[in-house]
Amino acid sequence: MNSPSPGDWRRASPFAILFFAGSTIKTVARAMIQGALIPLIATIPLVRDNPGILGVLLLVLLGALLLPFVAGTVQWICFKFRIADDRLLIHKGVVKKTALDLPYERVQGINVRRSPVDRLFGLVTVTLDTSGSVQAEGKLPSIKKDVARRLQRSVAALRSVVGDPAAGEGDPEAAGADRSAVEPGRVLLRLGPGDMVRLGLASRNFIFVAALVGVLTDLLQPGDLLDPVLEAIEAGVNSAASAFAGLGALAQWGLAAALIAAIAGVALLLTVTAAFLRHHNFTLGHDGGRFRSRAGLLTQREVVVEAPKIQQLTVSQGLVLRWMRRYRLYALPAGAASPEVGRASVLDVPDVLEVPLLGARLADDLRALMFARESTTIPVLPGSKRFRRVSPHYIRALTLRYGLVLAAVFGTLVLLASAGMFAGTSTILFWWAASVPVATFAAWQRWRRQGYVYDRDGLASRSGFLGSGVKAFLMRKVQSATVRQSPLQRRKGLATLQVQLACGRIAVPYIDRREACALRDYILYRVESSRRRWH
Repeated sequence: MNSPSPGDWRRASPFAILFFAGSTIKTVARAMIQGALIPLIATIPLVRDNPGILGVLLLVLLGALLLPFVAGTVQWICFKFRIADDRLLIHKGVVKKTALDLPYERVQGINVRRSPVDRLFGLVTVTLDTSGSVQAEGKLPSIKKDVARRLQRSVAALRSVVGDPAAGEGDPEAAGADRSAVEPGRVLLRLGPGDMVRLGLASRNFIFVAALVGVLTDLLQPGDLLDPVLEAIEAGVNSAASAFAGLGALAQWGLAAALIAAIAGVALLLTVTAAFLRHHNFTLGHDGGRFRSRAGLLTQREVVVEAPKIQQLTVSQGLVLRWMRRYRLYALPAGAASPEVGRASVLDVPDVLEVPLLGARLADDLRALMFARESTTIPVLPGSKRFRRVSPHYIRALTLRYGLVLAAVFGTLVLLASAGMFAGTSTILFWWAASVPVATFAAWQRWRRQGYVYDRDGLASRSGFLGSGVKAFLMRKVQSATVRQSPLQRRKGLATLQVQLACGRIAVPYIDRREACALRDYILYRVESSRRRWH
């Protein structure tokens, strides 16, 4: 039997049924969390009082577990694709038929994921990110590696970055000039086991995980499955308490400190494990204008983004990363969402090129590579002295905003206390008064982190509270620029500049109105006069 030609219609591997079933489970889980979780919790007392309902619920649960696999099988049967010379064609859908026609010239990144099942059978899942779309449009689950490589070669042949007009504004010498300190084709960064520990320490989920571990430790009661472990811990605590009985309060403080250290240790172990699973063997490379990252222990991910398609460069630094003198970098293409929004979104947003841990020098080198000859003086490091602070009136606006929120919260508590629902009106008023200077300090801290800087080609905006982050972009890639004024800003001659990119909105608040208008007009001029493509 002859092997199919590149232009024939193909089907994904039968293991793609797991992919479609997983997508169905995610959709159902999100719907349950949003609307059905509370009713399900309310049925628990009914099941406890009427054991007969338990059997019915078990049957319903069994059917709910089998339904996604049945739906996944039907979706796999109705899914087929074709790799043409200049485009990718996808037909999918059961009741609602969908035909996707994705020209290669619209593709801005080809991302590859390999789950443990895919790796076992030599398969990959390919996602094509296209410009101008919020969702990741083209996804080929569980296809053979040679098919994925053929698709990558077809896209690269049509959308070759070498000689792209974005390399130098039509100047043939610009493509070879201004080489970064990092040569094309080199591996820019590799992260080792020590970096995984640093990522675990710097994880934003560390405090949340520690709190969750503490709550679970407090909620576990005798009769649970962890009875032997809890009894051993209780025996150890009792023996330690009897050994230090003479110390009194000092022994209690020591035991409390040991418990807190144990909770922090468990939380650190969990976050470091999560870092190993997600970023194990992270490698960042640059080749011919393309940035390629590979990472993952169980599920391997490969993200490829072309430099001309990067719309925004974000460099952030939290408290722990600041202590380590390290940064986190995101390169957002068109249609991508910020990492925080993307992870919480119900949409299948395009993958973002993420460098979870890097130094200052590499961050500057990446800015030079991604922006090429443009915007050579724009800083991307939050600690740069070139950022200009916004007006101090921003503190007053933030304090007023925080004060209104606090007034709504504490005012409601006072009304409830006065209605006799609970006592402690004087305590509520005390904490209300104590929160005012805290809100003022928070507003002052936000103002200290807020800043902006621009040159003839690009603009960077800095913001943050405890940590700080910089969002940098090229002016020619802006889709719209507006100037807005609040009543306080009109009184003080200030304004807020809002810039809309294909990957989100960036605001520079409380700057001089004349400067904001002039900067808006200049940005629009750069957009209209540029001969380069924005994606």
